[in-house]
Amino acid sequence: MAPVTAMTEHGVSLEGGVRGTWAAAAAAGPVPCAVFLHGFGGHRNEVGSLFSTLAVRLSERGIASLRIDFPGCGESPGEFGDITIALYSQAARAAVRFARDQPDTAPGRLGLLGYSFGGAVATTCLRETDVSIRSLALWAPVGNPKADMIESIGAAKAAEAERKGWTELAWGERKIRLKRAFFAGLADAAPVEAVADYDGDLFVAAGSRDRLVKYVGPIHAAARRARSRAQRIIDGADHFFGGPDPASGYAEALLADTADFFAVSLAR
Repeated sequence: MAPVTAMTEHGVSLEGGVRGTWAAAAAAGPVPCAVFLHGFGGHRNEVGSLFSTLAVRLSERGIASLRIDFPGCGESPGEFGDITIALYSQAARAAVRFARDQPDTAPGRLGLLGYSFGGAVATTCLRETDVSIRSLALWAPVGNPKADMIESIGAAKAAEAERKGWTELAWGERKIRLKRAFFAGLADAAPVEAVADYDGDLFVAAGSRDRLVKYVGPIHAAARRARSRAQRIIDGADHFFGGPDPASGYAEALLADTADFFAVSLAR
């Protein structure tokens, strides 16, 4: 696959108005493609520009990518408070279909990356889409959405949403409002169980200081039918892999391993 030009990017609009960024591969087509799904309350470039940096790395290796803003996040329309697993899964499936249908994409060589809550959403695509996912990468995946999100948000807040229909909480520098439907739908995703029938290539990673590191082993073990599976625990890294502080080296380790994973898996 001969290099053609440096990577180019442009904005795209998917069904439902979901916004994304298409990063073309610096190679002649048809090329593999990877779709990136961000975490809860995040955006298409992710913390510390992890996603946008990975897009460059993959382009240099002949892989296109699509990263999206989930509904109500970044530049996508909607209210963040309307978030549900089902809504995000719908957007994820639309992104995968969009990537498959691009004229320069090799439809049988698609990858999917999910970070944190986006990792849980990514696993729903394994059973709910007609598009074959050859390569699945999970960064610090939420492994039990109901338990993990209530632990993050607080049982009192979840109870308030059940009682009043909504609850408000501080999230970074802003206030977000979550509705009863968000909590009710968390059980709709079961990442560990979802990977059990997956027959593509799997890569799962987390930082050793992240409470979600406990899912790396179970997800890796559950994917018994995978064509290949790899796990990585980055010693000293937290949930954000040091993204805001590149000097830590954690993000570089994650990005290098992920780029290698996709390059090998999508070349097969």
